[in-house]
Amino acid sequence: MSAAKVKMRGKKMRNQPVSVQYPSAPLDVENSSQNGGDTPVTGEGGDGGPSDVCPSTERPKNPHQRGGWVSGHQKDGGGYAKEMPKYISAGAFARARAAEVSTMLKAVTKTTGSCHVFGALPKHMRRRAMSHNTKRLPRRLRDVANRMREKSLQAGSKKKKEQAKNKSRKARRRHGNLLLEFNRRQRKNVWLETHIWHAKRFHMVKKWGYCLGDRPTYKCYRPCYRAMSSHCLLQDLSYYCCVELQGEEDKLLAALSQLTSKEAGPTFAAALCLSGRRQGSVVVYRAGQYPSQPLGPVTFLWRPLTQGSTNRQLWIWAHPTIKQDLLLELQTVCQCCEAVVPPVAPVVTPAEVVPTLEPEPKPEKIPEAKQITGTKRKRTCKDASGPPAKKILGDGTRAPTTPVTWKSSSTGIVMNDLTMEIVRYRLIGPQSHSVLAETLEAATDCDEINKSQPSSLWWPEHCNDTSKMNLHQQQADVFHILKGVYSTGELPSGTVLGLTVDDPRLTLPTKKVKALPCVKQAQEVDEEKRRELMLRGVPEHCCQSYLWEQSVRDNVTDNKISEQELNRMRSEVLVPGSRLSPTPLQGRVPILLVHQPGKQVGHEMSSWGAGWDLLLPKGWGMAFWVPLVYRGVRIGGLNMSLKHSQNKGAPHFPHDFPDCPAGIRFQEEQEVELLYKFKRRPPAKRTNYVKHGCLAPFRCPWQQLTEEWELILREGGEERKGDGQTTTQADTVMEEMTSHGDIAVTKPQSRVTVLR
Repeated sequence: MSAAKVKMRGKKMRNQPVSVQYPSAPLDVENSSQNGGDTPVTGEGGDGGPSDVCPSTERPKNPHQRGGWVSGHQKDGGGYAKEMPKYISAGAFARARAAEVSTMLKAVTKTTGSCHVFGALPKHMRRRAMSHNTKRLPRRLRDVANRMREKSLQAGSKKKKEQAKNKSRKARRRHGNLLLEFNRRQRKNVWLETHIWHAKRFHMVKKWGYCLGDRPTYKCYRPCYRAMSSHCLLQDLSYYCCVELQGEEDKLLAALSQLTSKEAGPTFAAALCLSGRRQGSVVVYRAGQYPSQPLGPVTFLWRPLTQGSTNRQLWIWAHPTIKQDLLLELQTVCQCCEAVVPPVAPVVTPAEVVPTLEPEPKPEKIPEAKQITGTKRKRTCKDASGPPAKKILGDGTRAPTTPVTWKSSSTGIVMNDLTMEIVRYRLIGPQSHSVLAETLEAATDCDEINKSQPSSLWWPEHCNDTSKMNLHQQQADVFHILKGVYSTGELPSGTVLGLTVDDPRLTLPTKKVKALPCVKQAQEVDEEKRRELMLRGVPEHCCQSYLWEQSVRDNVTDNKISEQELNRMRSEVLVPGSRLSPTPLQGRVPILLVHQPGKQVGHEMSSWGAGWDLLLPKGWGMAFWVPLVYRGVRIGGLNMSLKHSQNKGAPHFPHDFPDCPAGIRFQEEQEVELLYKFKRRPPAKRTNYVKHGCLAPFRCPWQQLTEEWELILREGGEERKGDGQTTTQADTVMEEMTSHGDIAVTKPQSRVTVLR
């Protein structure tokens, strides 16, 4: 039987009774049934009356004799008794057929599959308009139809309240609703301050708990390479994690010495880095486990010594994949086990801001016809009286009660997690300093009136101190000398310059211009000062910046001028397009400029890929990003960071660190991704790696390589011992390395570490 016939038969048998049992016992002629042959009746009773109906369920002994009425030809050719009963007991027959009768009545009453009252009407009287107008129904069905209609309306209204209809696009794109939606989406993955800008132009990926731009939506590989080679490429590296350590210098160095080793190169105690003039880089290991358990590379920056202070301040920048491991190791070596719970800021309502004792007059209801043209409609939602939503700055996934500060009562060291508290931009290319010189301007002094008046801002108080203003002037002079430098690679690597600049939005050009070195400004720069800057770098006292102070960072973030206020001030300028004069007091921002080295291997394209890192306080990301973009820079994502490291000849983390936990996780994820991409192709279109001699195309077998290397060294050592030679295993490695002329001679380890 086909599927269609089975389905049709199922429809027909849907209303059949389920309580009917067909007898399977043979029909006895002598003991005939009173109920038409279905249920035999035994006449052994005393009164000779009809007995109870008992359907037989026993299987017949003779398969050719069957009970019941069956139509059609049977396969076994069995015959059926055709004797009819002589008499029928009405009561027993009715009891036996009660289920069939009830099912039949139910099927007859219910004319259609619908339970609506219209189903009771004949088909020729049904109309579609009856569902909207019950007066078209017969009078005997109108009351039932009205009750059912009211019931359906109540159920529909309740369902609408539970599942509200999605708002229109116009409502969703309003500023308040859009801000709430963005804040909700930041609870799972951290957004950078430039996320909206990148999301419109880049393919976004979710990595390491962040939502980052991977590559642009347009073809730009060659333009980005030309920008790194001849002009400037801009990247947002704010996802890098910053850990701050404060304490005495000796205790800090003693604790950090457990994470590094002098055999691997300069450590945290390098002289140039310890003074605060240069940024350093080092590979950290688990405490006391060098060289077997590396965590990954980090960069660090010491704050220059301040007068009258013995404590030092250190920033350690690490990749987000090693942040948790690094925090645990720093807490162990620094003995910072006491977590400081941040205070919960109370929510200030408008009633608390301006307390009034007098009853407020009730606002008069203005009809829509008399509403003033040009005014915005007020919010009518339930929480309209509450404070408006604020934009999330920093880590939106972190709970307010999560501790970010740990201290030690024994060593006095305080550790702070400054992740997403400092914005970091990287400018790559020979003209990076030209872009910075055109975008940034040293902060101007305050007027005498502003100096005399008390203010909650940090810059007026700063201007009252003569020594601080002298330092600011010296830093501005050094920044002016940068305009005379031809290429960024001419400066010493890791140079640090502290500076306070005006709000770059005040000098935003009307259209995009390409920043180039100015010959006239270069001629005005003193040649001796420029040569001294290129040879010795920035003086130590000019490396100081107020970006190190938490109070100044919070003050600058909280008092930032909004775009709306800035546009209002621009509209009041007498000459459109001219700069605001005087500069608003809120428009002074402390920054740090850190030089990044370029290519340091080989003799070709020396210092290729050098640039500057720009460090800003939280909340000022877009205020600096847009002016930099207007200077003609190219924007790169994660993919371009990898290409920059490859072209520079430097290892990229975590791709080129297979012995670190982050590198192992990256290789596992990469293997799964490449294998999935390989299996998506049909077998005839897959690359035959076996034919090409590639046995591990999706993951490098570093474990097998190190084990075989160790086995070769062991066999070589045993052979030399058998020959009577006393050379050690380290000397064997030295001879193998010196046999190749192009390999530098380095002292190898005494034991090859097998990756586990």
